[in-house]
Amino acid sequence: MDELTIKETLSAAVATLQNEEAAILAFDVGERTICACLAGILKRAFDHHSVHVEYNRHGVSPKEIELPDGAGELTDRRVFPDIIVHQPGHDDANLLVVEVKKTTNPVSDDLDIAKLHRIKQQIGYEFAVFLRLPTGPDADPAGLRIIWI
Repeated sequence: MDELTIKETLSAAVATLQNEEAAILAFDVGERTICACLAGILKRAFDHHSVHVEYNRHGVSPKEIELPDGAGELTDRRVFPDIIVHQPGHDDANLLVVEVKKTTNPVSDDLDIAKLHRIKQQIGYEFAVFLRLPTGPDADPAGLRIIWI
């Protein structure tokens, strides 16, 4: 799939999530629940790939990337990407990795964005995206933030 198709597919899936699952977004349910719903919507668009939530394998080994520790030293860290679109068991078709954060989560986006850069670089995903999804009773769907890496 080309970049435009991936971007359009993701945008349509997020719009469907905001429409079909408005209640859970307003209720500010857990991120895993939101990711599972989004993954289910994405699955409809990918005939030749699997869509998984918090998939933690790279081949058969745990998925690890080098990230800086508190002292700035690069260390191997296990990662559990929120959503991936891939073909399990090999790196030949690692298509998309997605990290999701709710607007009600006060934690900075920086670590997730850095993690996406490293996953894309070190594991070979073709596309990576960070989503800051509007959640909570006063959430405005227009407040969606999408950062392509």
